Amino acid sequence: MTDQASSYRWIEGQGHAFGKPGAEPRWTSSRKDAVGMAYSAASRIWYTISHGVLNEIYYPTIDRPQTRDMEFLLTDGQTFVHEEKRDLERT
Repeated sequence: MTDQASSYRWIEGQGHAFGKPGAEPRWTSSRKDAVGMAYSAASRIWYTISHGVLNEIYYPTIDRPQTRDMEFLLTDGQTFVHEEKRDLERT
């Protein structure tokens, strides 16, 4: 273990999360509907929107996406799931 990894507090008998280290990094759609930033000039947050959802949130610099596809999933818990960017109409 690296020095940093050894400083983590592991739950007894548990290790890395299933599917570690997570999804492979990929770019989101290049078809953007909007690009924006926080109103304050002191802010270091930028974002893009496409397909009706927040697609990328950049922080602390404009070349570092931290989030990909922040959206709502709608369901009744049993019979359907609607993904905001694929199943809903937007204007």
